Amino acid sequence: MTAKAIGLLVLDVSGPHLLRDGRVITDLANQRGYTLAGLVTIAHDTFMPTTLIVATACRNGASTIIAPSVDHIKHNARAIAIACDLITPTHRIPCTSPDRRGGMS
Repeated sequence: MTAKAIGLLVLDVSGPHLLRDGRVITDLANQRGYTLAGLVTIAHDTFMPTTLIVATACRNGASTIIAPSVDHIKHNARAIAIACDLITPTHRIPCTSPDRRGGMS
């Protein structure tokens, strides 16, 4: 069984490069051995985007969020990392949950 991930696109960041950014997510998932279980798109008027991202990951059994660049996660990275790993082409932010790190029982 392969690990599951959720793609993340922030529409205001992608702008006219939405298709390219979607391909970056797909390619990165394939390179790292993840199965993409879904895609979250965030617009400027998305209500509680961090909650939406984490809830979507949990609902789909995903342990990782994949974004095409740090700009897509920069405002939410610390909060999301409590529940999931974050991966971009240039960065990896590991989950900080003690349960996921194996620190607490």
